[in-house]
Amino acid sequence: MPVKIGIVSNSKICIPLLSYLSSIKVGVMLYFGKSPYADISVSELAGFCRISNIPFYAEDDKKELYNWQQLNEPDVIFITGYSNKIDVAKLNNVPKGIFNIHFGKLPQYRGPSPVFWQLKNGERQLGLTIHQLANKFDSGPVIWEQSIKNEEYHTYNYINQAFGQLQVQGVAYILTKLNSKQAPDYKIQDESQAWYYNRPQLADVMINWETMDANEIVDLVKACTSWNNGANTLINGYELKILDAEPASTEANNIPGTITIANNKFNVACINNKMLNINFFNINNTCIPARHAGFYGLKTGQIFISKI
Repeated sequence: MPVKIGIVSNSKICIPLLSYLSSIKVGVMLYFGKSPYADISVSELAGFCRISNIPFYAEDDKKELYNWQQLNEPDVIFITGYSNKIDVAKLNNVPKGIFNIHFGKLPQYRGPSPVFWQLKNGERQLGLTIHQLANKFDSGPVIWEQSIKNEEYHTYNYINQAFGQLQVQGVAYILTKLNSKQAPDYKIQDESQAWYYNRPQLADVMINWETMDANEIVDLVKACTSWNNGANTLINGYELKILDAEPASTEANNIPGTITIANNKFNVACINNKMLNINFFNINNTCIPARHAGFYGLKTGQIFISKI
């Protein structure tokens, strides 16, 4: 095994990898990046590392990464969930390589939020890729890749947790190759298939009842749960977020977005004469079972609007 393994991250998705590396008794250290999108606090992760005897460094400025690498001299670096662009040339003398763990299929899902976009686009298979770091985002040669079937119960948070565990397999494969002095197999990405997705904006998480069918809305709900507290829609000037929904068996004869509440069911008409059955929604950061929709002023005949 390499003597020193550096992990660079600004997300709790690094925890399963840190736990694995700590358990196999290799030298592992964490560089924790500063990011407005961090999903765990510095103190929480520092506490985890202290208990696990993992050297921990929290950055104040992204330029500190290069000083950290030169001071600690890791033999190999794995990046998992780090927001800042890295100048590869400034990471000198990393003898066994620098690898980025990307929670998306490459080259089709480049960018900072691949789990969201894979779910929103209704991909049948959700991919995870480890590639050699390059100056162009997510463009380096692929070393290891894996995919899982997109199930009905999958959500954004669920997939991030599942991929947090799955990345361990890829890192273990690469470390085994390096330990046996075998070069990992490299696959050059096909640039003709490359697509870059930006971080989702408000328009990306809004339901358009006039153009999206019931299945597309369900895909968006999965992609937004629970980091965004569900998929956004508007009614009577208020924002409502759908947390759980499924296509209904009944047909709709109303304008898309029209609400029908009956028999403890909260249904909304969609295009193609289809109906969406809403199970849970969120108003004012409160999760509400849809059977109680009437108590929150929602009535049959009201219509959700699609534009802000």
